[in-house]
Amino acid sequence: MQEEVKSGNLAINGMGRIGRTLVRLLAQNKELGPLIAVNDIMPKENLVYLLKYDSIRGPLTVDITTTANGFSIGGHEIHYYQQSDIRNIPWHKHAIETVVEATGLFTQSTDASLHLANGPGRVLLSTYSKDIPSTIRGVNHQSIQPDTKIISPGDCTTNCVAPIIHLLLQQFGIRSLHINVIQGYTTRQELLDGPYKGLRRGRAAAHSIIPFEVNITPVLETIFPPIKGKTESMSTRVPVACGALADISVVLEKESDAASINAIFEKASSGSLKNITDITFDPIVSADIINNPHSGVIDGSLTKVINRQHLKLMVWFDNEWGFVNRLREFLR
Repeated sequence: MQEEVKSGNLAINGMGRIGRTLVRLLAQNKELGPLIAVNDIMPKENLVYLLKYDSIRGPLTVDITTTANGFSIGGHEIHYYQQSDIRNIPWHKHAIETVVEATGLFTQSTDASLHLANGPGRVLLSTYSKDIPSTIRGVNHQSIQPDTKIISPGDCTTNCVAPIIHLLLQQFGIRSLHINVIQGYTTRQELLDGPYKGLRRGRAAAHSIIPFEVNITPVLETIFPPIKGKTESMSTRVPVACGALADISVVLEKESDAASINAIFEKASSGSLKNITDITFDPIVSADIINNPHSGVIDGSLTKVINRQHLKLMVWFDNEWGFVNRLREFLR
């Protein structure tokens, strides 16, 4: 039996991929009750259409209709606002307790705290922040204090790799670490070639494999001080709409072998990392990871160790669904 969401009255600011996927997850688990209001600048009819039909997830399995105040999903009405300035969103009218800040724009504490001025007691970001420590499920989420006002749960990539780094540090120590996240394209890329500050990012997303200037190294080094100065990271965008594969290369301090590494993660997948990190030995591809709720699924058949210390791990994850499952857990 699913636990009820215990976030109090809930609102979402930003109905992009993460915001809409969160709504779908709550609807799927019959947990829409606390969701009182959402805010986005798109026309209401457009939002209802995008919630009803999704090119990755398929059609919504419950009825959704427009109402005078917003829209209704399965008979549950949700108020809809179209405020570009978050200071003008009337959260106070609905006694909102928690706002999920899902625009990806208001990640600094000074910006996110503007929600708090409108009544909510807590803000849950949908990505990492430059000035708010990242709190990752399976790593340090138990450090959150009851009076914490703004929570930064990292992003999809951090949630995939951080539990793995955490376990490797505990078991072996890390001399050096390199991460390349091979990921489907996102809305921050171009459909056709166009001007962009990061020149490669301006190339047609569905036409090329594109090395990407995404760097999660500072976030990881803040979470794990022992790897400071020992870590590099990048992303490579590929022509698929969703799904990702983290290519993790680690030089361990202690010696091991592939079978032992896999055994450690098999044990953790049913213990300390249950429902967070899984392992499979099936020959899966990225299409098979869609709608998987884990932060990461280690491909055990691709685990390699060279010279007893150089470890290669390949970790699959649904960069939307897996991360949104972690957001849902923070709402409990």
